[in-house]
Amino acid sequence: MTKKNSIIWAWLKAKGKIFKIISNSTKGTIKVYDEKGKLLMKKTNLSKKQVELVEDSFLSFVVNKLNSFDIKHQKEDFDPMVA
Repeated sequence: MTKKNSIIWAWLKAKGKIFKIISNSTKGTIKVYDEKGKLLMKKTNLSKKQVELVEDSFLSFVVNKLNSFDIKHQKEDFDPMVA
C-alpha cells in the first residue's frame, strides 16, 4: 500500500529490467527495489530538501537522457543511468 506523500518511480534499466524507487520527503526515505521486489538500497533520516533534491536530479537526468536517445541505435546493454 502506498502511503501519503510517497512517490513511486519506474526506473527502466538495461535488458528490460524495471526498478522501483519509492521516495517520501515527509518520512525522509528513499528505497530502491529490483525487478523481483528485492530491496537493494534504503536511505533514511534524510531531510525533506535532500529527498526533493534526489527526486529533481533523478527526474532531470532520466528525462534528458530519454529525450535525446535514438531508439534505432539502442544497444542491448544500454542503461541511461550509466551512459
